[in-house]
Order: sequence, then C-alpha cells, then structure tokens
Amino acid sequence: MMHLINRFKHVRNVLILFFSLLLLAIFMIVGSIGLAIQSAFLASGKRRENARRVITATFRLYFRILDDLHILRLDLSDIDRLQDERGLILTSNHPSLLDALLITSRLPNVVCIMKAQVLRNVLFGHGAKMAGYIPNDSIRTIVSDASRELTEVGSQLLLFPEGTRSRNGKINPFQGTVGVIARRTNADVQTIVIESESGFLGKGWPVWRAPAFPVQIRVYAGKRFSVKEEGKLFVEQLQRYYEQELQDAGPTETEAASVTLLPASQAVIEETCDELVSEELISNGRSFK
Repeated sequence: MMHLINRFKHVRNVLILFFSLLLLAIFMIVGSIGLAIQSAFLASGKRRENARRVITATFRLYFRILDDLHILRLDLSDIDRLQDERGLILTSNHPSLLDALLITSRLPNVVCIMKAQVLRNVLFGHGAKMAGYIPNDSIRTIVSDASRELTEVGSQLLLFPEGTRSRNGKINPFQGTVGVIARRTNADVQTIVIESESGFLGKGWPVWRAPAFPVQIRVYAGKRFSVKEEGKLFVEQLQRYYEQELQDAGPTETEAASVTLLPASQAVIEETCDELVSEELISNGRSFK
C-alpha cells in the first residue's frame, strides 16, 4: 500500500513539474510576441523601460499562478521596497535556476548579465535584447556597460557573485567583478538573500527531476554595503556576510523522483533557464584592472 502511495506522489510530482516548465515556456513565448508587437508602436527611448516591465509582469503572473496552485510557496514581498531605488547594485546567492526570474518578477528596473547565447534563444532572446540586458562578451564590456546602466540610466544591476549555482546550500567562492563595478561607480551594494529547503534546480539538479512539491522559497533584502575599501577586501566581506546569513539554511531534500521529458522540450527549457544568468560571468573578474 505504501509503495502505491509513493508511486502516486512520484507521478503527481512529475506531472506538476512538466506543467510548470511548459507554462514557463508558453509565458516566455507569449511575452516575446507581445514585446515585438508593442515595439512597433513605441518610441525607441521607451522600448527598454517597457520591455523590463513586461518581463517583470510576465514572471510575476507566472509565479503567482504557481503559488496559488501550491506548486511553489513563495515569500518575495520584502524586496518590493527596492522597486523605486535607482543606481543600485543587487547581489544574491544563487541556489537555483529560478533566482533571476524570482528577483525580476518583483523589480522592474533590473538589468541582468547573461551569456551571449541567450540573445539567440527562441524563448527569451528578443525580450532580453529589448530590455538592454548585458551579454558577457568580455569582462571589460561587462564593467563598462554595467557602469553606464548604473550611473547614466539609473538601473538596478543584478549580480550573482558566486558566478555559478551553489550546491547543497553551500556558498561558492565569490568572484571579483562586483567589487570592481562598485568601486568604479560608487554605487551601494544591496544584498538579496534566497532561502529554500529544497535543492530544486540547484547545481547538479537536472531540470527534468521532480522535487517534492510544494517547494518553499523565501527572498528578502539583506544588508546594504557602501564600498569604501579595496574591491578584493569588500568581496571577502560580502562572502562572509552571506555565509553567516545562510549558515542555518540549506536544502534538506537530497533525493527526488525523476522523469525524462521530451528531448526537444527539455533542451529548450534548460537552455533558457541556464542562460538567463551567466554562470561564466565572473570567470576572469579577478584579472580585470
């Protein structure tokens, strides 16, 4: 009897996962089409702002549906107070592929840094271009474009200092780009902390593996830093802060049922999620002068 119950839960979780990923793909395609139509009627100066707001609205509705259906249990409202602040660097720990989507679903003035390939992605490429997201072509280009967004446009720059997703809730060594940009622009660094009891879509978690639903995620605004010291010292201080903040947190779920989706669907969805935030962003950050 217990075996049948566990089997039922497994099948249920697999179906929920497939529904969630399919819904995400639909939302991103519809959002891209909507942006393409709107761009024909907007002045060029308004397109970037509009694209970012559409991206925020799209992900906000998506996560609201998942929350209402108890697929995810989300607590994101604390970062809403950051919406109107300009020229701010946002840093976050990086436990899953959903992190950038969660943050941009609440903050409409965020500019992300992503892999250059995402600009050619069928689900997100058009919207990313219109929103002015920064490709990680080179570290010098990243720092230059990010500095302009912060000082001239007044955008909020989202960075994941680890440069890649963490595994089992343990913070990876921080890279140096956030310190370089903060020193160059004199922008404050606002920390954002993401907590989850699940390792869902973390490092080493295949996108087709179903967790135990609902997955609980909390996102909140942490300490704000004004960078006065050398960039390297600041990055070390920033990492210590996150390690202390997350010392009692971390995924407890180590195993989950899995199922292989249709190869084409799996490839497109995984590529989109994985490319949304650059996992190679900071690979050469410490060598930048």
